[in-house]
Amino acid sequence: MDIRSFFCGASSSKSPGHSSSSDTEDKIDSNQSDTEFLEPSPAKKRLIVHEKHAKERLTTHEKSKKITASSRKYNKKWEESFNWLMFDKNFQGAFCKVCRKRGISLQRTGGTWISKPFTNWKKAIEKMKIHAKSDIHLLSCEAEMAAATALQEGSVIQQLQQINDEEKLKNRMAIKALIRCTHFLARRHIPHTTNFDELIDLIVSCGAEDLKGFLERARLNATYTSKVAVVEFVEAVGLWAEECLLKRLRQASHFSIMADECTDVTTTEELSISSAG
Repeated sequence: MDIRSFFCGASSSKSPGHSSSSDTEDKIDSNQSDTEFLEPSPAKKRLIVHEKHAKERLTTHEKSKKITASSRKYNKKWEESFNWLMFDKNFQGAFCKVCRKRGISLQRTGGTWISKPFTNWKKAIEKMKIHAKSDIHLLSCEAEMAAATALQEGSVIQQLQQINDEEKLKNRMAIKALIRCTHFLARRHIPHTTNFDELIDLIVSCGAEDLKGFLERARLNATYTSKVAVVEFVEAVGLWAEECLLKRLRQASHFSIMADECTDVTTTEELSISSAG
C-alpha cells in the first residue's frame, strides 16, 4: 500500500461521492509506478528479441531440412551406371537384383540391398560404389554368370554327354578309316599283317586329321593297329561282304553258283563259292 494513500484516507472519507484532486494525482502516480515496474529493461528487451529471432531461424532451418529430405528420391538414371540396381515400389527403396537373387544361395547374411531396402538417397552414389566392390556382390555376379553360361551351354551332364557324343563320332570315323585300309589291302591281295602300319602312317602324313587325332588320344594298347586288330578287321569286312552278297541274291530273279574246294598248306580243306545273279 502506498503511504500517501494512508494519510489521505481521512480526507477521502468526508465525501464518498467526490474525490479530491490530490487523490486523483496519487492514483495516476501509482499506476505509472506499476507500469514502470512491469516494463523490462532495454537489455532484457534485446535478449527477448534475440531469442525470438533465433527461434524463427531454427524453425526456418527445420522446415528447409524437412523439405530437402522429402525432395530427395530415387533417380532412374542411376541404373545406367549400376545395371544391378532396381527400385521396389512396395518397399519404397532400392535393391541389388543380383544379390537379392543369389545372396541366399551363397549363404550370406542378408542386409541392405538384399532383404532391406536402401533409402539413403543423400549418399546413394557413394554407397552404390561400395556395394559394387563388396565380396557378396562379386560372388553373386560370378554365380549369375555361371548360371547364364549353364543355361546357354547346358548343364554339366549335358556338356559331358555332348563331348562324349562328339568323341564317339570321331572315334567311329577313325575306325572306319582303319577298316577301309584293311579292305584296300585285302582287295589287292597285299599282305595286311605286315603292311598295315606303314599304310596307316602314310595316310596320317597325308592329312587324315580324324585318324591322327584318334591315334594321339588313344591309349597305346587301344590304337587298333596291331596284327590281331587287322585280322579282326578282315573278318568284319568278310562278314559285311557276305551280307551284301546275300542281299543281292535274295533280290535277284535268278542266279548261278560255282563251288571249288582245295587244301591249303596246313592240310585244311577250303571251300570257295562264287555266285552271279
